[in-house]
Amino acid sequence: MNRTIIRGVKGLKRVFSLKVNSKADTGIGTLIVFIAMVLVAAVAAAVLINTAGQLQTRAQTTGSQTTQQVASGLGIQSIYGQDSNISTPEAGLIEYMAIYVTPNAGSSPINLGNVTVSLTYQGFSASLTYGPENGTGAHANSYISYHSALGGTANVFNLTYFSSINGSKNGSTHFALLGVSNSTKSITGKYPVVQPGDEMAILINVSAVFGGKSSGAINTGIAQGQEVSGKVSPQTGAPAAISFTSPIAYTTRVIQLQ
Repeated sequence: MNRTIIRGVKGLKRVFSLKVNSKADTGIGTLIVFIAMVLVAAVAAAVLINTAGQLQTRAQTTGSQTTQQVASGLGIQSIYGQDSNISTPEAGLIEYMAIYVTPNAGSSPINLGNVTVSLTYQGFSASLTYGPENGTGAHANSYISYHSALGGTANVFNLTYFSSINGSKNGSTHFALLGVSNSTKSITGKYPVVQPGDEMAILINVSAVFGGKSSGAINTGIAQGQEVSGKVSPQTGAPAAISFTSPIAYTTRVIQLQ
């Protein structure tokens, strides 16, 4: 009987033993590490999703701006010049120029009041801006550098259109504008904004621009067979290139140059 009691006590000791189970500890530790990894992965996924959303928004904005930048700009439809000699064009020089421009298809609106026209002729370069607002006189606070020919005109080179740039001071540094088509109703003298479908003529007094350069180095106008280059540059978007060689003989008063 004593032996039976002794075996029972030993059995109870085995059942209620507090000996550490190393396998159980390893399993719990692995579970804790696994849970921690899941939490870290969840946080990382949330950060990645948020960052991806921001990058997508930025990419769309940048893409839209780039597309607009590429599409925006001006195109030159044609360039005409007026000969200074009415009776004998062959003996004259181009004294006035009209550059017909229109926005490119898909272009954003362009304010021609902020455009710069650069011209190079016989080694001399000029940079022209839109005629300033009139500060005094009968035309104070107005823009006589802008005229409208939306109803049509018999003569683009009517001196009235060039009145604000006929003097050597304004004519050598500024250009005037003549509205030809204003389908979007966005063109005014103060804000000459053109959109696709509109057309404007940029008027330049060539005699004033190049006539006073280097004491007679250039005659007061563009002679026959001469190269002229330059560009019409808006604030944003692609500029329009000016590149032509004047005819080797002038036979009419008005001559197409480009």
